[in-house]
Amino acid sequence: MSIFKKLKSFLSPQGKRSQNFTNIKNIKPEYKFGTDTGLIHLERAECPYCAFTLEKPPSRKKKCPKCSQEMYIRTLPFDEGEEKIRVIATETMAEHLDVEWAKKNGTYDEWQKEKKRHAKMKQELSNNWGKEASESDVEWHLLMNERILHANNQQWGLYRNTTLRMAEHLYKLKKYELSLRTYLEVLYIDVNGPNNAGKINGQYEFHVRQDFRPFNPNDKSNTFLAPGVVKRVLIITSKRFPMDKESLQELFMHQCDNVFKALALLLTPEEAWSLIKSEITQETDQK
Repeated sequence: MSIFKKLKSFLSPQGKRSQNFTNIKNIKPEYKFGTDTGLIHLERAECPYCAFTLEKPPSRKKKCPKCSQEMYIRTLPFDEGEEKIRVIATETMAEHLDVEWAKKNGTYDEWQKEKKRHAKMKQELSNNWGKEASESDVEWHLLMNERILHANNQQWGLYRNTTLRMAEHLYKLKKYELSLRTYLEVLYIDVNGPNNAGKINGQYEFHVRQDFRPFNPNDKSNTFLAPGVVKRVLIITSKRFPMDKESLQELFMHQCDNVFKALALLLTPEEAWSLIKSEITQETDQK
């Protein structure tokens, strides 16, 4: 029986430990529940550091109101057909579970590379700034580097995806105007039909194919507007950073004119606006 099957067998329907749980052998200590191990069943709604009782189970990473430590939400690794167990974890335990998932999914090597990139970037930023770089700053600079790499390789679909992650990053920081600008950039790229350059005999195809098209706005299968991005724009412009249609159009033109020139896109901002304005200027009551 796996560690996780044993673990589940000692959980009550309410998600609490049985009285005998702490005495069970053959279960790795780091998977026992409690503040001593940094792992709490989600339904218990307690801080894994100080056991402070939360108002409700958190749905994402947040700081404990009492000790101010970051609490992470994770799912214990499970096999097909097994019950999913959601937990509140300390940073250490969250990373441990991330490793377990990476090994289980066959992505551990890439996970290790990402950790090294993160550590290197944090060290570089900290050295340059003379103080420890925040996780937010590290993530932002990694995203910028990733986007530059995709641009150099003319993988514009991946470039677009990274730009979307940058928009989400800004939104989480409540930098709503900057996030709106970045979401608009994503929509502008979308209607231009971004393509990813593949490789031919080890070389990116734009080096060996004269007919490679980085963007193709006539490819209807590749020029859709993602509903999630449209919804986020509507939420920002109606609730987070309110603006009228005229102001939104002005912002779109200003932001996308720079993108038009930098990426040599085929549709001008004016042409793109005519395609997307009906989608992103609707009245909404989203919260």
